[in-house]
Amino acid sequence: MSRAQVQSITRVEAWRAYQRAFHQFSERVRHLQMLTTDPHPNRTAIEEALVDVEKARVIYDGCRDAFALELLPPSRSAGFPSADPPQAINERVKGIAELLWESAGRPEGTADEDWHLAEDIVKRAATAA
Repeated sequence: MSRAQVQSITRVEAWRAYQRAFHQFSERVRHLQMLTTDPHPNRTAIEEALVDVEKARVIYDGCRDAFALELLPPSRSAGFPSADPPQAINERVKGIAELLWESAGRPEGTADEDWHLAEDIVKRAATAA
């Protein structure tokens, strides 16, 4: 098998993995959206769904990056970032904390608790994925 054929197969596999990961991520997000629109949201179910979304996002990001690397010429792939910068992680924690706060009815005085729970969700998802 020629190098071009091997590269072509690898690209197809990377594309399929990317598609599956995107589909799984989308499904997890839809489930979370359904939970948050309930008039009496179940906080435990929302927390579990947030972990599932975050796990799916980690997998999706990895598949997206792997597919992007397959599309880049070898000379350009050497500088491709391999990890999320701290600012991106901080933004995810912030978004999750806000969602937790909103789903709880925007109670006063829960910012620290929501932030710490959001950090825990991001950490659990990163170690499980």
